Amino acid sequence: ELKEQDVYVFSLTLCDNEIDRDSERFSLDSLHKLKELFVGKTGITDHSMRSKDQSARIFHTYIEQDSSKITDSGEPYTALKARAYMLRTESNADLIKEIDGGIKKEVSVSCSAESCICSICGKEMKKHECKHQKGKHYGKNLCHGILSDAKDAYEWSFVAVPAQKNAGVTKSFTVMKTK
Repeated sequence: ELKEQDVYVFSLTLCDNEIDRDSERFSLDSLHKLKELFVGKTGITDHSMRSKDQSARIFHTYIEQDSSKITDSGEPYTALKARAYMLRTESNADLIKEIDGGIKKEVSVSCSAESCICSICGKEMKKHECKHQKGKHYGKNLCHGILSDAKDAYEWSFVAVPAQKNAGVTKSFTVMKTK
């Protein structure tokens, strides 16, 4: 059994429905499916697949929508959020300090989606049914892939530059009363 002081808990934004640096975005259905799939997934660094690089694990996920913020694709901003934990060990002490200090902040997810739908024509981009290029404008519309039919979640990682600009450790602050 673990005691409260043995465990370090923190919050994350894993991914959202905003168009990312790879000119892709998650569909709302995929975000809801990934909510189920990411529970229990491990946190690592730089998508390293070595078990010795595991440092944290997700124990809770939830969807948060901000209808006052509209994405570039015209939807209310919706994010997949998570709560993760790690053990307070000697080997994790520096990582915990880096998270608390805002140094380790950015994260990236590794998952699979069955489809990548073209935002311009609605055809499947993975199967080359579409001739549009992600990142290119067609009239006023930016072509991007809509990641649909999420099938699996593999892991999440601390990275230097995530594809999703808003993905990372989230902090909350409370006002301390002074005596």
